[in-house]
Amino acid sequence: MVVKPKILFWLNGFFSYFVLAYFLQSKITADFYGLIDVNSNPKKFFQNQKFVDFKKIWFYHDNIKRTNKNPDLEYLVNFEKTYKINLWERVLNERYFYKFNRFYQFKKEEILSILEQELKLFEEILDEIKPNYFLTYNPVFHQQKLLVDICRKRGIRVLNSCRTGIGDQTVLVENAATLDLDLNKKIDDYNGIALKNTVKSNYDLDHKSWIDKRDVNFSNKLIGLKDFLFTSNSDLIKTNFTYYGKSKFNVVKDALFLEYRKNRNYNFLDKHSSPPLNVPYVYFPMNIVEEAALLHYAPFYTDQIEVIRHIAKSIPINHILYVKEHIAAGLRFWNDIDTYKEILEIPNVKLIHPKFDNNTLIKNSKLVISIRGTSVLKAVKFGKPSITLGTQPYQIIPSVFVIDSLNSFPQLIKTALDYKVNESDYEKFKKIFNIDGFEFQIQLFEVMRNQILLSGNGAFSNVVISNEKMNDFLIQTEKLFFESVNAHTQIILSNHKTP
Repeated sequence: MVVKPKILFWLNGFFSYFVLAYFLQSKITADFYGLIDVNSNPKKFFQNQKFVDFKKIWFYHDNIKRTNKNPDLEYLVNFEKTYKINLWERVLNERYFYKFNRFYQFKKEEILSILEQELKLFEEILDEIKPNYFLTYNPVFHQQKLLVDICRKRGIRVLNSCRTGIGDQTVLVENAATLDLDLNKKIDDYNGIALKNTVKSNYDLDHKSWIDKRDVNFSNKLIGLKDFLFTSNSDLIKTNFTYYGKSKFNVVKDALFLEYRKNRNYNFLDKHSSPPLNVPYVYFPMNIVEEAALLHYAPFYTDQIEVIRHIAKSIPINHILYVKEHIAAGLRFWNDIDTYKEILEIPNVKLIHPKFDNNTLIKNSKLVISIRGTSVLKAVKFGKPSITLGTQPYQIIPSVFVIDSLNSFPQLIKTALDYKVNESDYEKFKKIFNIDGFEFQIQLFEVMRNQILLSGNGAFSNVVISNEKMNDFLIQTEKLFFESVNAHTQIILSNHKTP
């Protein structure tokens, strides 16, 4: 008798994997389990919903208590040895624990206590249900990333939805850093793969549309503020570590300051516009601060000013370094003016306006250097060499160089500048994932979630979700999930012949 597969889903306020579970249950016979990371009002929906038949669910924050008990350091030490995971790396790159928390300063003991509790919870869940699959999207927070890595170490198949950098093309992989490619191979080792279909989406246009729709207008902010003020958050402040210190007064004061800071910072940036393109320059597109691309996959390059200094020290004397702020940085209120001033103080660096066309800068550059992002892949498309500072799947392309040590930076830049790019490598890379890849418009999904489920078009997320709203949401998102559901079904059924 064939045993039904057991599938563990990571469920949170993004709701993409709840929607996936809903449509997937009609395709396969399996036992569904859910680990749910939400705040108080969405929790009520998950407690009472009948859309998805979960065999068992756990609420993440119900299992993370504030405690005066000393953390079990012996357990944490043994965990690091068993799973080969550096916990301090995860902690110091978690936005709530360290650099980016504007409301609360965690003590060392509090952090270690949270780690101990969540790791024990994850191990208990996995020991109890022994899942065959863990389904998630590319992790945003440390707890989600930890569970991915624990599952991989235990031999549990992770189906992690990650974008390839080609439009909305998405693949299901174990390792989001490499998209499961062998980085010891080169692009020609993957030749001979048949082209299944073409990617229809235009990433640049879709991304611009997403930014415009994510930038919540004043009236929606007022709606979100009203709902926030009339929603109790006293329990959240006590039980959810992401809400520590977030009294209503503190949140409103912070929101007003951020609006002021956003306008002030952009007004400063607005003075830096069109650069000359007929001079030899190296191009460095900045990453968005507080994003997984830096925090999870380039954990030792999170200080972008230091990275810019290192590049500026290493480029040839007749080159300039062009640095462009990310167009989506405005969603996080831009970097502070002091950050931009520090960049401008470097004599051979020019700061570029965030709205200046990224493709134009790549096309006219001599070299592209990125901590992590799709700009290095675009560089291949436009016949430009590039260097990446974080692990990326694009490293299999010969013109994408990887920095091994900062001491080697000057020589690596010289080598890259002299390299003749084979532009056909871009098309070769596109073909690699065409067999298993599928299109999923995650940015459109986020916009629909904000409009249908949340308050003020996404301005406030701790909302009560009715069955009627969720039913409407499921109907409107069904087409978006068609290819994703089929891709998950194909993998699971190929390994489990359900009874």
